[in-house]
Formats: sequence, C-alpha cells, structure tokens
Amino acid sequence: MTTTTKDIITEIANDLVAHCRIEADDIVEHDCKIWDKHFAEGWTSIEGDGQVYTGREEQIAKYREWEAGVIVHGCEVIGPFIGTDGFSVIFELDMEGKDGAFPRSQMKEVANYTVENGKIVKEEFRYPATECSSECGCEK
Repeated sequence: MTTTTKDIITEIANDLVAHCRIEADDIVEHDCKIWDKHFAEGWTSIEGDGQVYTGREEQIAKYREWEAGVIVHGCEVIGPFIGTDGFSVIFELDMEGKDGAFPRSQMKEVANYTVENGKIVKEEFRYPATECSSECGCEK
C-alpha cells in the first residue's frame, strides 16, 4: 500500500492532537518533542493579532512570555480536521491572567497547520471576533 500525502497529514495531525491533550508543567519542554518530530526547521507561527514568529527560538520566547502571564485551568482539543495541504484543530481554553490583567474566561481558537514535504511549515491561529474582547489580551 502506498502512503499518500493525506496519510502523512493525517498521521501528523493525529500525533499533534494526542500531544496537545497531554497536560505538561513546562509547555516548551513538552512541545519541543512535537517540534522535533513534525515541524520543519524555521517554521512560521502567526498569531491572531498578526504577530509572526519564525523558528524554534522565537517560538520558545513566545511560549515563555505566555506561560509567565497566564494560568490555564483547562484546554480541550477538538479535531483534527484534515485538508489537502494541512489540517486544523480547535482549542478551547479556560484561562486567566496571573496578574489579574484579565479575569478567568473561556477562549476558542482555530489553529491551521500547513504541511509540506512531510513537515509542518506554518501554523496560524485564528480567534472568533464575537468571543474576543480587550480583556483577552489579543489586542483585537
């Protein structure tokens, strides 16, 4: 049986979803495992506010800053949803600002992953406008 692009995308997507469902004390240490396995060197990450991060070091800095400011009480991962050049996942987060910057609230985001040559080359996060407010910190 021949492995197709869809098979490869499905395998990567299922691995990423399973990975994201595991709770971890250190997100960076945990995510390095999935980055090593399925992300291309120098991949691009685009946040819903348009900020772009390229590669592992920028990603680590982004996550460290996020971890310093947010308490996550729970995260549900829905998906994956497979397409011809990648996949999407919905994250439902229950979180609050550590310093009171925003109250405990629920947030949804869609993460779109583009796969080329068997690796994730881009991830892009999108937030629903109706659920986004100035308190969520995304600078809508």
